Amino acid sequence: KHRLSNPNVDVLPKSLAYVIYTSGSTGRPKGVEVEHRSAVNFLNSLQCRYRLKQSDVIMHKTSYSFDASIWELFWWPYAGASVYLLPQGGEKEPEV
Repeated sequence: KHRLSNPNVDVLPKSLAYVIYTSGSTGRPKGVEVEHRSAVNFLNSLQCRYRLKQSDVIMHKTSYSFDASIWELFWWPYAGASVYLLPQGGEKEPEV
């Protein structure tokens, strides 16, 4: 049997949080590295401006591969709120 445990890894503000693949404004595909400090700064700015509460629910409707999905993926746990995940293809059904 294998036991799962949390890795003992130091995470610093300059540590890599995620890589997003984009063509940006150039039309030339590239990977963009985003550090933890940038991701946390973005989440802080959302929370300061819009103030999610524990009773709030965010609907995740954006493709996980789209850069705009970052706030849908990480803001709700940051603020202690909840998320509703649409069933596959649900973003195409406006009545959902």
